[in-house]
Amino acid sequence: MTTMDLQNSSYITIILDMIFSKKFKFIVYIIVILLSIYIGYILGITFCSVNCQLTILLNISITIFVMVGGVFTLVRLSEKSITEWNNDNYYEKD
Repeated sequence: MTTMDLQNSSYITIILDMIFSKKFKFIVYIIVILLSIYIGYILGITFCSVNCQLTILLNISITIFVMVGGVFTLVRLSEKSITEWNNDNYYEKD
């Protein structure tokens, strides 16, 4: 967005960051956590040898950590990519 600076009679370019809404992020993270719990539970049962409860909890926690970390990274990269794409398109119009 370009606007006129009234004091200096020059143009100022305002760059807006495009981000996903908090509601959308919350829904995505809840879905990822629920799927992580399910996958971790299945893995825990599959690889259970002696102490099944510890194996299940360990697999659930590792799966949640890895999947939420990956989704967090993908969301941040998507927001950055959308912002850069919008800025590039804006400058091409001028």
